[in-house]
Amino acid sequence: MIAYALGFVFLLVLFLLMEQPFLLAFLVLYFAVACILLPLFFLSYRKLSFQAYSRVSSVDKGNDIPFAFSFINPSFSPFFLCRVRFTLKNLYLDNSNEHDIAVHVLPKQTQTITVPVETSHIGIVKAEIQSVSATDLLHFFTMTLPYTPVVEVPVFPEITPNEDLPETPSADGIDEYTESDAKGNISSDIREIRQYQPGDRLQRIHWKLSAKLDDLFVKEMAHTSILSLVLLPELTKEEIEPTVSNLLGCIKTLQDREERFEVGLFNAAAVDFSFLTMVDESAVIEALIRLYYLPLYEEKETALDAFTTSGIKKATVISICGDDIKIIPAEL
Repeated sequence: MIAYALGFVFLLVLFLLMEQPFLLAFLVLYFAVACILLPLFFLSYRKLSFQAYSRVSSVDKGNDIPFAFSFINPSFSPFFLCRVRFTLKNLYLDNSNEHDIAVHVLPKQTQTITVPVETSHIGIVKAEIQSVSATDLLHFFTMTLPYTPVVEVPVFPEITPNEDLPETPSADGIDEYTESDAKGNISSDIREIRQYQPGDRLQRIHWKLSAKLDDLFVKEMAHTSILSLVLLPELTKEEIEPTVSNLLGCIKTLQDREERFEVGLFNAAAVDFSFLTMVDESAVIEALIRLYYLPLYEEKETALDAFTTSGIKKATVISICGDDIKIIPAEL
């Protein structure tokens, strides 16, 4: 604005000294430009919008994340300088990188910039928007635009089935067809009848009801609500990457065996557990994303000790800490 004002003063002095008509015309035009462009900018920038997003919902480690930044201009006014400032970081890492992108946005167009971000670690990669602005053609005013503050994309390790995982003890106790009335046996009373889920044993299918309703139903025994199979990852800082990789491998192996199981996630800050049944791929993704947001800790077997002492449920536990995988049978 100071430079523009000095330019106007210079032209005015030049005209007064030389008294040339063309200088007067140029002076009027010089003043009119500001009178036209500034109101046009204030009317049109309110229509300008900004979007930040990722072109993928998640990626495997080693693949790029395509973060996209779009300026949408529905007006007839051009914007020669639109700027977005943002930082990129992985929540599992301490470092973050700042970036600044400036683009020209033409009338009635959408200008999109895609930023590929390399991934060398698992975790949540976050693009945090610091500011989004548009500047008028004369660079007098810079106005801030509304924006989505954060875009997050989970990075997963490559899934490799854990073929070395030994067969786990029965997680449902004694089957109702082999159970006797001997003292000490768990009751085989039917607690409820529900729809079949992947991993349910074929022996528990209620064939008569399934044939009648033309859908698969299973008998939920009284003891099945007590005993279960739980994968329990240890969220230690030093070994979080091999832990998540082996967790995925165990999940894949158990799914291939058609086992019914849960993943237990320990929140060290709140000192509590959440359990998710792995019925399909979406449940696996949800469990991993929840895991990524949990606080990490230093001591090994923190989750296992908390699970054992809490007595929250009786279960066969597969404890995973880095490359160390242990099976702890349930105590009846």
